[in-house]
Amino acid sequence: MDDRRTAFTVAFPEARKYRAVRIMSGVFFLLFWILSGVTLFGSAELPKWPLFIVAGIAVAFSFGLSTYEKRKWKGLALIFNRRFADEFTAHTECDYPQDVDILSVQRSIAVRRLDGSVLLWGVSRSKDGFRVFPMT
Repeated sequence: MDDRRTAFTVAFPEARKYRAVRIMSGVFFLLFWILSGVTLFGSAELPKWPLFIVAGIAVAFSFGLSTYEKRKWKGLALIFNRRFADEFTAHTECDYPQDVDILSVQRSIAVRRLDGSVLLWGVSRSKDGFRVFPMT
């Protein structure tokens, strides 16, 4: 089989770091909801003000981590698209369409070759990269 028509993987190790930030943001948000539930529906013997303070701190951390992750991810999106386009062009020897955002691709990419024919490449996303394989 032609080497240009085999599957390949494009790795993005930077994605793992910000995935951990997203998980921590979710944990703090869950803590906020648990503390809010205990504060509102808990027993009357417990003082409410310490739980309100801790819940406020938890929601502040959740919001801060979420904002940090979104801003960093937006900056990494340009790097991911450029690196994916370079790897795709190197492996397939076809020009990668410049208007395609790899982070929004669901299943496949259609690429026009120099002779006018169209190739369809499947894309499957993993935790820290993309697997690209020929579909036709």
